Amino acid sequence: MTGRWQMIVALSLCVALFAANWTALDVAQQEISRDLDLTSAAGVWLIYLYPAALLGVLIPVKGRLGVLLLGLGAFGLASAAAAAFAANGAMLIGCRAGQGLAAAIVLRAGFELTREHFRGTEWWPALVIPVALAVPALIAGPLLGVVITNFLSFRWTFLINVPLTVVALVLVALFTPRTAPNMQARA
Repeated sequence: MTGRWQMIVALSLCVALFAANWTALDVAQQEISRDLDLTSAAGVWLIYLYPAALLGVLIPVKGRLGVLLLGLGAFGLASAAAAAFAANGAMLIGCRAGQGLAAAIVLRAGFELTREHFRGTEWWPALVIPVALAVPALIAGPLLGVVITNFLSFRWTFLINVPLTVVALVLVALFTPRTAPNMQARA
């Protein structure tokens, strides 16, 4: 069963994941700086490189669904690499940049898919739903970061993205229509 509105739900999960990931790391920064002996400048790069990399959303994409799935996979891999292999600040900052660029690719491809499948009066609700879900995720991110960091370790703020990314991959693959509807009849 594939439908346009189910696709919006799947894309909303991606947006919420990226939003929570953005703010969750803010509260983990002290532990990260302590564990990896980061300088204050490296700590700033760690926090602000992710939203800066999200500016990659301005890059046009082709092959929307394939690119979106590739971006999600890259986000999951960058998260796993940050959790498992980041032995120093430079590696962690590189993984964080990879997360941001991958998220930007997914967001851009998702926007293009939405534009392809929705027109007229359906366009704004289809666009606003993921954005509206990003707000509570941005707010929940620091709370999740505190809980995860206090009870596990900062590496879990990255590692938790891996199963969530797999869920998002499955949902997007299942619920994204393979062809755009005939928009001439809808417009």
